[in-house]
Amino acid sequence: MGIMRRVNRGIHDYYLQIRKFNRNIRLLLISSILGGLAQGIFSVDFNLYILSLGIEPDSLGRILSAGPFAHALASIPIGFIGELLGHRVAFTAIYGIAGIAHLVQVATPNTTVIAVAAFVSGLALSGNFVVRLPFLAANVSGSERTHVFSLDTLIFGLTMALGSLLGGFLPNAMRWLTDDLTLQYRYTLYVCGALLLLAVVPILFITPPPTHPRKGKISLHPYLWGIDGFTVRSAAVELFIGVTLGLVYPFMNLYFIYHLGVGREYYGTVAALLFIPTTIAALLGPALASRFGTARTVVASRYMIPITTLLMALTTVPWLGAGGFWAYRGLFSMSQSLWFAFVMKKAAERAKSAVSAWLEITFWLGQALAALVTGSLLADSNYVLPFYLSTAAALITGILTQVFIGSRSRWGGEDEQETPTEIEHTETL
Repeated sequence: MGIMRRVNRGIHDYYLQIRKFNRNIRLLLISSILGGLAQGIFSVDFNLYILSLGIEPDSLGRILSAGPFAHALASIPIGFIGELLGHRVAFTAIYGIAGIAHLVQVATPNTTVIAVAAFVSGLALSGNFVVRLPFLAANVSGSERTHVFSLDTLIFGLTMALGSLLGGFLPNAMRWLTDDLTLQYRYTLYVCGALLLLAVVPILFITPPPTHPRKGKISLHPYLWGIDGFTVRSAAVELFIGVTLGLVYPFMNLYFIYHLGVGREYYGTVAALLFIPTTIAALLGPALASRFGTARTVVASRYMIPITTLLMALTTVPWLGAGGFWAYRGLFSMSQSLWFAFVMKKAAERAKSAVSAWLEITFWLGQALAALVTGSLLADSNYVLPFYLSTAAALITGILTQVFIGSRSRWGGEDEQETPTEIEHTETL
């Protein structure tokens, strides 16, 4: 009953806060819905499409690492360009280029072309995070910030879940076009590119925010030699978050289908039902953060993630694997949305773009390196070791989070009203 009361209270709070969101936020959320659907379908079918072409798992690992490496390389330039050109131009380029790259990525069996297209897609989508955080922060008041970050994560998770369900069954609908399984996957993945291109339309109606005008000359100083200790600590934590995720999440469909022995439709349904734990987590997150402090809530949720990856490593039962996957995704969703809100609140106003860029760099660098490792392991049909490695990385993430933020009492509870400028001047490595 206590949990249900918190969920109901969370729903009511979200309703009140959503009514306050401005037009820009709502337009971006529409694009997020289309992008989430595209990525949900892609997450179910792309790996299976690549293997159906006869490409080996280690090559798949290299292809899957191309996008993350592009994310890591482009994060600072994209953040800089986003500040220079404005949010509307940046988001238009992000979704437009990513849509074209997705279409190219599945239009040929040539692994080089696929990898290059994946890299280009990664270059574009790297801006989705770097530009999104400052954009959301600029279009909401302080009281709405936690809710808008959580809602953004929630909507993306829900639409990815729906896309995953479509990804499980949509290839079957392509049978009226062809009996070739590879072509069924290819036509399904064309839908992903089309959805990303469609996501450009709402972006065209975004207007510059009436507040938070850009002041002064844009400089690379805060991105590089002017980086502060807070940014370094946050980026170090994010590196291990990327490793934790990258070792298992991009390969989850292969784990279920080839290790647990389920069908594509079963996995698509399991992935679609992720909306339940992600919704509950997103609704409970702000309430728990309000009660215990954002930093403490993030630390606690991150210490619980290794339990879920260990469960998936040990089980051979599909429903236990599904339960572990749901818990893993819910905890990750809650901890990340609160983590982003926490970091954006504590970062100095003029350094928000730089902080989000370095979070993006280290997160995707961790994912890229982890994908190479798991690809090599899958080439030897080792589906379990990546989950043990992910468990270790998750434990390190929890420890680093506690050391860097969780053990500092003034960063949680009643003292969370401390201003970003105070953090900037008092925190050092």
